[in-house]
Amino acid sequence: MVVVDLLTIEIILFLICLLLSGFFSSSEVALISINRAKVHAFLNQGRKGAEALDTLKRSADTVLITILVGNNIANIAAASLATAIAIGAYGDVGIGIATGVTVILMLIFGEIGPKMYASRHTEELALTVARPILYLSKILYPVLWILDHIRQQFAFRPGVTEPIVTEEEIKEWIDVGEEEGTIEEEERDMLYSVLRFGDTTVREVMTPRVDVVMLEDTSTFEGALSIFNETGLSRIPVYHEQIDNIVGLLNVKDIFSAIYRQQTNLTIKSLMYEPCFVPESKKIDELLKELQVRKQHMAIVLDEYGSFAGIVTVEDMLEELVGEILDEFDEEEEPEVQKIGEGVYLVDARAWVEHLNEDLNLDLPLTDTYETIGGLVIDRLGHIPRRGEVANIEESNIRLVVMQMQGRRIVKVKVIITPPAVPERSG
Repeated sequence: MVVVDLLTIEIILFLICLLLSGFFSSSEVALISINRAKVHAFLNQGRKGAEALDTLKRSADTVLITILVGNNIANIAAASLATAIAIGAYGDVGIGIATGVTVILMLIFGEIGPKMYASRHTEELALTVARPILYLSKILYPVLWILDHIRQQFAFRPGVTEPIVTEEEIKEWIDVGEEEGTIEEEERDMLYSVLRFGDTTVREVMTPRVDVVMLEDTSTFEGALSIFNETGLSRIPVYHEQIDNIVGLLNVKDIFSAIYRQQTNLTIKSLMYEPCFVPESKKIDELLKELQVRKQHMAIVLDEYGSFAGIVTVEDMLEELVGEILDEFDEEEEPEVQKIGEGVYLVDARAWVEHLNEDLNLDLPLTDTYETIGGLVIDRLGHIPRRGEVANIEESNIRLVVMQMQGRRIVKVKVIITPPAVPERSG
């Protein structure tokens, strides 16, 4: 009778160990898979177990070590009990039987089954197991302390931690969201723009010098009004004697205000205000904050030599996020890239080569001597081109055809993607 009772106890303990093994296996998948953003959402919603889950996610090593210690104890105990049960029933032959049965049961109920369940019910399971795992980590604190110090001694890069979420991973999530229909194509483009916003420089979004409408400081009110009327602009840079010498910005409201008050003794110099000068390498997210503080809408861009390179407005920067912003005075502009055939695109010569490579999945060469597609054409030809000239980018199987010129400036380029030649089979 005593043997039967002992066997029953051993079987019960074995089943408990099997359940604990499944618990730790499923907890491992749930707690590691769930991301910090989801945990923050649970905290805001006041979900039960969210605080314990947040504490665990702040220390990934503690979670992993606690689960591994618990899982190994459960697995070793289950194997020992199975061996004892089998030997008691079958003698020495029972060792082989115990090994086979234990492996099968552990795989089904201790590993595969629990982990598959956890992968399908990650959020609910993570909230459920967070408190028990947190309590267990406190009980195992001495063990965790020893293991943590051992880990630090053998760490290859002490003090160096990897980012929890990388920008590339965020982009992958956005792409998956679009594929599954939870994110629209326009939303995807805007999210990508937000990620790229902090890396974009003023040079990439500015209006270049050749396209800037300017006004000399000796101009009359009538001349200034005429330019404002013709262009529809609200602010114009003012220069003194030569274009590189920008001395101020003039707002059309100040002109109207002076005329309305009949202050005919005022001059352009007296109405213009001090501009904000920025280098073309400045990041636009930093400039946007600076202009907000200064309560200005335009900045003068200088190149590395301190010469006037162009202007950038708040609108230019916001368009990087939301696309082209047109008002009642703007004429509808042609898109920077127009597909006119299979593998054929009409491109604004000011388009950046790096952006074309990303948007059209090209591999156009990038060097420090140029940044735009027009610059690439001039770099390859070695001279200012004429309309119709072709620059062959052989390493990329691409032909660039100059379609439109304005003086010595390239306006439009046709990008022709030619398929790579298929080598002929010999014999």
